Amino acid sequence: MFSGNFLVKRIVKFLVLIFNPKRLIIIAIFLTQFISNDALGLEKKNFLTTKYNKVNIRNGPSQKYFVIATLIKKGLPLQRLSTFDNWVQIKDIDGFVGWVSKSQLSDKQSGIVTKEYSYIYQFPNKNSKIIVKVFKNVLVDVNQCKISWCKIEIADYVGWITKDVIWGVN
Repeated sequence: MFSGNFLVKRIVKFLVLIFNPKRLIIIAIFLTQFISNDALGLEKKNFLTTKYNKVNIRNGPSQKYFVIATLIKKGLPLQRLSTFDNWVQIKDIDGFVGWVSKSQLSDKQSGIVTKEYSYIYQFPNKNSKIIVKVFKNVLVDVNQCKISWCKIEIADYVGWITKDVIWGVN
């Protein structure tokens, strides 16, 4: 165990190091390079999903604004454009833009197939076994993504699909 005096001495030495003008500049540069978006109050994910089967989209960031559309499917991916207070400005796959309350959105990832058809593979490799063929506009649950592949679930199938054929992932 450390005594109180030891801790005070360490804290004083640390503060002296920080307030050295040369080191202060280096620390400031370091912090600005590595502060996460969460620390700045911004979320990291560019895509969110609808949390419920009925989510209203409004033309402004408040319940005072008009409902301009209603999404009627849980798990639809929406691209985050900006945030204001407890509201998120979103864009859907068709380019429709509006505002949704954060309480109506989830961090869970999903995607929509954008190609006429694509294959889900057993492994993230086009030479691996094809599990199933999926068609355009099919909604898939995304478990994880690598550089160019995403592991997805659809019905009872779990496998890998190329990232470039689904909308809703970073």
